[in-house]
Amino acid sequence: MRLVYADIELINGEDLVLARRHIIGEDEIRRMPVNILVDTGAYMLAINESIQ
Repeated sequence: MRLVYADIELINGEDLVLARRHIIGEDEIRRMPVNILVDTGAYMLAINESIQ
């Protein structure tokens, strides 16, 4: 058995709402690319406090 990692991009949901309402620009949406360890048996995602 080996470890499986995935590259994902976390996007701030509130920023998406503000961008859709044209309050902020698309370039102001906070995004963070991360490389995470995948747990194939998990059904929820836990985000580290330093990333949050």
